[in-house]
Amino acid sequence: MGLFIFGTTVTEQTSRPFTVKKSVKEGDPLVMIDFLEKHTKLSKSVLKKVLNNGGVWLRKLNNSKRLRTRRATAELTNESHVEFFFDPRYLSLEVPESREVLAQKEWGIWYKPPGLLSQGTDFGDHCSILRQVEKAKGKAYLIHRLDREAHGLMVFAYTHHAAGSLSKLWQNSDVEKFYKVEVVGNIQKRYPSGGEIKFQIDGKNAYTTFTILEQKEHTAILLVQIHTGRLHQIRRHFEELGYPVLGDPKYGTGNKNSEGIRLMAYQLKFTDPLSKKAINFELSDVAF
Repeated sequence: MGLFIFGTTVTEQTSRPFTVKKSVKEGDPLVMIDFLEKHTKLSKSVLKKVLNNGGVWLRKLNNSKRLRTRRATAELTNESHVEFFFDPRYLSLEVPESREVLAQKEWGIWYKPPGLLSQGTDFGDHCSILRQVEKAKGKAYLIHRLDREAHGLMVFAYTHHAAGSLSKLWQNSDVEKFYKVEVVGNIQKRYPSGGEIKFQIDGKNAYTTFTILEQKEHTAILLVQIHTGRLHQIRRHFEELGYPVLGDPKYGTGNKNSEGIRLMAYQLKFTDPLSKKAINFELSDVAF
C-alpha cells in the first residue's frame, strides 16, 4: 500500500482533514509515533493527541480486521499496516459529558447529551458516549444508538454476557421506547389526541404512535413511541406527516431552531434479561 492523501500534500493539508494509509517498509521507523511523524509531517504533540483521540488504526497485512491503537510506543513490524485519520477540528473539540443514571451490575442506563456521538468514527472516538462509558467502566458494549443531535437515554452493557442478552431484546423489539418531541404546526387540529404513522422507510415497514402533551401556538409537544427501529424513524415520519421536528438539521423545512433539535429519548421499559425484573425508567431530572 502507498500513501493516500486527499486534496494536496501533507504539509499543505495540516489545517484540513486528511488520511494516510501506509504499510511498513524497509527503512521505516518501527515505533508508532516515529512512523507517523515521518509519514504525516505533524509534530509529536499533535500525533499524541490524535492517538489518544482514537484516530489511528493498526492491522496486519492480509488481515481485514483492524483495531484502534492509542499507544505512541506501539511496536511495528514489516507486517504492519497503519491507517491515520486527521481532522484538526477534533484537537480542540469540547466534548459534552455523559453520566450513568441507572446502574446495574452488568449494564447501565446512561444520559447522552446533545452533540455527543453514539460511537466513534475513523477520525476518533473521544467524542462518543461509547468511549466515555469504556473509560468509566473498563469495557462497554453499544446496545442501540441515538442520533448525535438528540439527547436522552441509552443502554450499555459492561460484560459480553449482558451485551448478548440485551441486544436480543432490541433485535426482537421487546423494548418500549418513548421520546419527547416538539414538532412544527398545529397537529392537534388534525389529530385531536394523537395518532399513528405507518409510512415505510427505505422500503421497510415502520410504525410510530404518538399522543399530544401540549399544543402551542406554532408547535406541539408529543410523547412518541416507536415500534420499529428504522434510521431516523421519528424525524422522517413526522417530516412525511407534515409536522417536522423543531430544529431538525436534516429533515423538514421551516423548522429551524437556535437551541437545536427538540427530540429526547425519554423513557425505556423492558424486562432485565439477567435479573428478570421489570425496568421502567424515565428521564425525570433533565428538562425537555
